[in-house]
Amino acid sequence: MSLCINYARPASGNDGEVFGLDVAVTNLLSAYFRHSTSHQFICRPVDIPSFDHFKSLAAATGHGPDTTCVGLDPRTPRQNLESISVMFRPDPLIADLAWRRHQLKGRGYATCGLVHTMSGERIARAVGDLLLAPTDGSDTLICPSEAVRDAVQNLWSIHADYYSHRFGTPILKCPVQTPVIPLGIDTQKFHRLTTDDKRAAQRLALNAPEGELIILFVGRLSFATKAHPLAMWQAAEGAAAATRRKVRVIMFGYFKPKDMDKHFRDLAAATARHTTIEFVMNDDPRFPDGLWAAADIFMSLSDNVQESFGLTPIEAMASGLPSVISDWDGYRGSIRNNIDGYLIPTVAPPAAAGQDIAELYFNENNYGAALVGASQSTAIDINACATALTELIRSESKRKEFGTNARNRAEHVFDWKHIIKAYEDLWHDLAAKRQSLSARSGVPSHWPAAHPGYINPWAMFDSFPTATLQPRDRLRIIMTNDEISKIIRHDMNIFIPELLAPKETLIELIELIRKAGTPFIQDILEPFPNDEHNRLWRCLGWMLKFGIAVIERRTL
Repeated sequence: MSLCINYARPASGNDGEVFGLDVAVTNLLSAYFRHSTSHQFICRPVDIPSFDHFKSLAAATGHGPDTTCVGLDPRTPRQNLESISVMFRPDPLIADLAWRRHQLKGRGYATCGLVHTMSGERIARAVGDLLLAPTDGSDTLICPSEAVRDAVQNLWSIHADYYSHRFGTPILKCPVQTPVIPLGIDTQKFHRLTTDDKRAAQRLALNAPEGELIILFVGRLSFATKAHPLAMWQAAEGAAAATRRKVRVIMFGYFKPKDMDKHFRDLAAATARHTTIEFVMNDDPRFPDGLWAAADIFMSLSDNVQESFGLTPIEAMASGLPSVISDWDGYRGSIRNNIDGYLIPTVAPPAAAGQDIAELYFNENNYGAALVGASQSTAIDINACATALTELIRSESKRKEFGTNARNRAEHVFDWKHIIKAYEDLWHDLAAKRQSLSARSGVPSHWPAAHPGYINPWAMFDSFPTATLQPRDRLRIIMTNDEISKIIRHDMNIFIPELLAPKETLIELIELIRKAGTPFIQDILEPFPNDEHNRLWRCLGWMLKFGIAVIERRTL
């Protein structure tokens, strides 16, 4: 099995901002370099800096980048993708990979993508494109949770309903597989981050006495794109009042956008009566390792459709913390209720009530408004959350039991060594499935396009020229060798050389035509292999364009 990774380097954030997608992709690739059974890593980068970053990730895990990393030129798929079994792209944009595959001879590669979130029109378009792309059963879109898998299938169903109505015929089910493989973490890293020494140091920096119980939230601080904090704070208030314990809720992360700062602090000041609500930024130099060691309970009540899996509950598990999290999307696949922590019920309006949200998003093109429009009517069971927190606050033994269970589950289910093995097993299966398929392309024979948006110009614009070259047209060379040399000498006259024959071959072809006098084009092409004829037609057009040759059309 020969795997190639289609890779783009991560974007850079400002002011402590962390792009979850970039972190997830970087962590995945780093884990792949650490745990893969491969000894060579093939990359098809989008640009040179992306390949440099790919090699740096390999080097950081102990691989010599110059000997183990191979970069393929993305402009020449026919020259370097024929031997690839599986093409993996760590995002859902694999439709173009399927379209590109039909440029290759034979079966080509299987494609494999990864969904990180299903919210937003860009993702909807990318996943929806797979319904119309030339995909088959060897193509896969990995989903990090069952909830995301269901969202993918729902989106395809919604698109298919429209196409069926529009064209008056049923649309077949999208053949792309949607296996569920969760994201992973380095569990040993969190063991190192949660030692007794680190707990003592972090709590000292927070001025937190041993009797104070710390409930930790980690993530982006945005009620629009992450989670509205009020349910967490109200539940903590209820639990603190019921237990009469000193409780501090720490919101660890960054405000996105910056004006969220005032909204959060004003609401916290209006809410906190029995608890202390504190904000600690993720770039605080006092806490380079976060606050996992200082915490007693992890709480995250996600209510936002942008969430898909949620790494922080897994990180909390690896840190040995009991969790109180919403029964929402991929969160529910992390902890086991009443074993590793508590899942808090959520409720949303029926589907028909969301149509106005979709129309608002389409009309205003405001992603944040669409997200908060849905989340502001998504409810968390605050009383159930307060009850869960109360039980954990009152029972240190319960906190330890759940924390131990959570840490064991993280090690045996979510550690990268298990996740990478699942990825590699899948890739081997995809390669075998691809080989078992017939060599039939997913597009019509001689289809005049590389993609619906990339049409053969001479097929689409065939009415533009006065005439089209024909096999029974005769050509005659009218320039001398010196004149031809002057034409070839200027790059401006051969500006996309890969679409023509090499200069030496062009000169040989010109001489062949000159010696033949006024040959038919079909006779010029006849000695060459069929797969070279299209290139030669372009070369003949080039000769005519620059006055090297003229047409002497046949007469009937």
